Amino acid sequence: MLLRYVNVFTLCAVLLCSQLAFAQQRQEVLLLTYHLKAPFIVDLGTQQGLYYDLAHYFNQRSSNYWFKTEFVPRKRINTLLERPFAHVVLGVQPIWFKQVADRMSFTPPILLDDDVFVSLKTKAVTNQDLAELTGKTFIGVQGYHYVGLDAALKTGSLARVDTLQEENVLDMLRLGRGDFAIISMSTLNYKTQQDDDARLFYIATEPHEHIARRMMYSKNDMLLGQELLNLLAPMPNDPDWLAILAKYNLDIRFIPQP
Repeated sequence: MLLRYVNVFTLCAVLLCSQLAFAQQRQEVLLLTYHLKAPFIVDLGTQQGLYYDLAHYFNQRSSNYWFKTEFVPRKRINTLLERPFAHVVLGVQPIWFKQVADRMSFTPPILLDDDVFVSLKTKAVTNQDLAELTGKTFIGVQGYHYVGLDAALKTGSLARVDTLQEENVLDMLRLGRGDFAIISMSTLNYKTQQDDDARLFYIATEPHEHIARRMMYSKNDMLLGQELLNLLAPMPNDPDWLAILAKYNLDIRFIPQP
């Protein structure tokens, strides 16, 4: 019996060492994100969330690179982009990084999303209401800039209160701290799957912004770019990837089609 346990332990150790050796043979690439919100990062401490699952998904399919997801604040990413950049930024659009457009490339979308206007159904803020913001209070996220609202905020016709994370805007609405907020549909879908009652909230039919979440990498790193394209190509029809999305309550509406 003791010999059997020893053999099992030895086999596990050999397999673990083999996996580590294989990973070490591959070039490490960081998948950086500054979006500290579900479903992309559900738990930073335990490394749970869609972007951690994405790294695992890639690592099962790539023989050239070892991908690792890390949260990095936007200001830090801007600093990293000032010098040669050997990694990837997740979930972004070219318009958000116009300052480095001459040096960076973007993959096709990995996820389709919308930033939407949300309010309580008992105090619904409709499209017509959004055309006239005077006297309303907007719930935002500290450090975020919102296209289309800045002018009203500067004149003071629209008031603003901030929270630290986007996920918290729903709680702020329930507490009556503001009239409306902006939240990503991916975040809203995940939150309502977990504990928030979707029936409490009204979503304006016209979104604040359509988002095609892409991966950004250096134009000089053509090998990495080709690897990302190869990994992305089968994803829209890969049952493994679709199962990962379903875990976060993301359905066909979020899946880019070729």
